[in-house]
Amino acid sequence: MNIKRKLFWDLIIRYIMFLFASVAVTALFIGLMIVSLVQVMEKYPDAVADLNIYFDNIEYDGRTAELRLPTEIEPDAWVEILKDNQVVHVEGNKQDEKYAYSQDDMARIANNVDQISSAEKFVYEYIPFTGEDGEDYTLLYKRAKISSGVFRFGTAFPDSVKGTEFERELSGRIRAYFAAFASLVILLIVLFSRTTFRKIMTPLKEINRGLKRIMTGDYSTRMDFTGNSEFEEIRDAFNVMAGRLAAAEEENRAIAQSKKRMLLDISHDLRTPVTTIQGYAEALRNGLVENEDQKRKYLNYIFEKSKVVTNLVDRLFKYSKLETSVYDLNRKTADLSEFMRSVVISFYGELESEGFGLDIQIPERKVLFSFDSTELERAVHNIIGNIIRYNPARTTLSVELNIKDDIIQLILGDDGVGISEDISGIVFNALVRGDNARKTDGGTGLGLAIAKKIIELHGGSIRLETSPGCGTRFIITFRMHGEHKDRQIEGE
Repeated sequence: MNIKRKLFWDLIIRYIMFLFASVAVTALFIGLMIVSLVQVMEKYPDAVADLNIYFDNIEYDGRTAELRLPTEIEPDAWVEILKDNQVVHVEGNKQDEKYAYSQDDMARIANNVDQISSAEKFVYEYIPFTGEDGEDYTLLYKRAKISSGVFRFGTAFPDSVKGTEFERELSGRIRAYFAAFASLVILLIVLFSRTTFRKIMTPLKEINRGLKRIMTGDYSTRMDFTGNSEFEEIRDAFNVMAGRLAAAEEENRAIAQSKKRMLLDISHDLRTPVTTIQGYAEALRNGLVENEDQKRKYLNYIFEKSKVVTNLVDRLFKYSKLETSVYDLNRKTADLSEFMRSVVISFYGELESEGFGLDIQIPERKVLFSFDSTELERAVHNIIGNIIRYNPARTTLSVELNIKDDIIQLILGDDGVGISEDISGIVFNALVRGDNARKTDGGTGLGLAIAKKIIELHGGSIRLETSPGCGTRFIITFRMHGEHKDRQIEGE
């Protein structure tokens, strides 16, 4: 299983690796130091014999370890030479008044030198020897104890070793190894800092670069790097944001083009009726028409064309009003089934005059829904009017209302000529009218755009299913609000 790497754990792992590397370097240094010291000591055995490496004092749990006699007498120590257990000579700073020892004292010193009682004030080094006169003597090296439980280890070069090749080589090797150890530690710190820095800074630099390009308006920018999960989440979020900005930019560009095209279409749609009105009005004003019947005919032309202009202006105003974010619907809860039946009834006369058939599938039960009856009627009128306007006689209009769970689906369709592919994709855009497959009769091209806006303001959606020669189906979908879900089948 691929577990995303968290920055926290990645840094922890790096710290642990640095710790192990430091321990390994330290162990290597100590090992090499020991090997080097052994090599130097083997090379100079005489100098090693003169080394003064000793314990100043060891006292622990009342036990005193056997000491090596140093070559020089320390300030707090002294040497006693005994003959027949009597002190015959003292060398150093004697700190007691004892000049004679019993046989028991000598036996205890000789046999238990490492078991001397903690009550004793001094520690001993016991060395029997034969003097130059052939007599037997005993050397006692004595010194005062230090605090219980404390260890001291002292090293020093005796005068016979100081300044020799042995000291110089040994000191040189120690300095060299310490310098190498310090260099390795510094190198480890630099490598650890550099890799950690790159691990964090590389994604941050990519993020900074991407943000700067976005700020300049380059919404095609995408980040492509690998890293810890935190940075990859930022990368993915940035790419999604950039994609949405690019889509929004493209949509804004399309809207700007659409508005430009709409202005051109409006100019074209207004020019024809206005030119006609001007022509007839000028003819009447200049007295070119003397026949009363002809005058009434011209006035009727002017009236009809003015209605076209008024209708177009009204629809443009309505479309612009629906486009604003401050437009509020006057929604009330009502029976959607009864509403649709009343809307269809209003078309009976027009359907009959156009030679259309009618297929209605609206449930008898109440379907409670919160909607603006005036605006929703306008949307349905626009869709049904579009079906009647662009289909020939003997076409059947179908109206179907379905309820499933909390979904309301309203289908307005026909079995007419259908809509061509180049129009079906933009049929809900403003000022889009029929193509060669449909007749045109001066419609504004705003009806379906207004219907779509009204449906969306109700929280619904509309889509078109069509193909040339196979009719059309405008499928409207609403989601029922929670307060009406349990009452949707009231009246069954």
